[in-house]
Amino acid sequence: MTETIHHDVSGTAFVVNYSRSRMEKISQDHFAHLWVTRESIALWKELAQDVYPNDDLNLSLRNRFYLGHLRQFLHEQKYQRPIAVNIASGFTSYPFLIDEKCTFLEFDLPAIMEYKKKTVARWMREKKLPGRSVHYIPVDLNDAEQRCVMKEDLQRAIGNRPSFVILEGVTYYLQKDVLLDLISILGEVQTRGSVIALDYWKPDAMLYPVMIRLKGFFDRKFGDRGTGWYLYDEAFFRDIGGYTLNESADIATLEVEYSPTRLFQGRDNKIPVYFSVLKKV
Repeated sequence: MTETIHHDVSGTAFVVNYSRSRMEKISQDHFAHLWVTRESIALWKELAQDVYPNDDLNLSLRNRFYLGHLRQFLHEQKYQRPIAVNIASGFTSYPFLIDEKCTFLEFDLPAIMEYKKKTVARWMREKKLPGRSVHYIPVDLNDAEQRCVMKEDLQRAIGNRPSFVILEGVTYYLQKDVLLDLISILGEVQTRGSVIALDYWKPDAMLYPVMIRLKGFFDRKFGDRGTGWYLYDEAFFRDIGGYTLNESADIATLEVEYSPTRLFQGRDNKIPVYFSVLKKV
């Protein structure tokens, strides 16, 4: 269990890993437990009491979605030296959960990238993680100049190779113009047949009981951060130029596919997250 946390990285950043570690058979994230801290466990329990107790299932299903599609893509493209890109990567473990040889690029805020780079390097030396080729690149997605630099990094890394881009848990934190610019950048650097996988909340999300409680929870703990979510519908992603909407699913569909539970089949117990896979044409 990780207890030494970089002073610029909040312990709340590790909560997602506690959820994934609680349902490892579903998430298939065998390394999430490495990132779990006492602070993240305490916050998870508070969230479970005040908002809903199903974040472990929600985030384990989310991890399974991205991991499954990443594995499939890398297997199909294994002779083309594919690139995997995780934007707003946080402390996810995808590079260590796949067997295919692949170069990974991860982008996130500077403090997260600095801490993750050092920690992962140490864990690989200690054999807690398998050796992988991962490049950690700092970026603030809300800064237009930094997005331009990110584009240059992507162009150099991708070249004419197929790429799989993960936008996990980030669309609802990005204003429309920022998200469109980000996808436009990806459209310029990705080759035909490459993929963007993402999740989002639809415009009616805030009518769901869990979302009402979640907003109140964030407002109490973090002030106006609880009101800064941006909502999109499927048509927004279907109409993006240069890509086709190859697949859509929701959390209820994933639950039926990967879990024996049926908690998310109605409105009362779920965060209504939706998933899309965009393919470059």
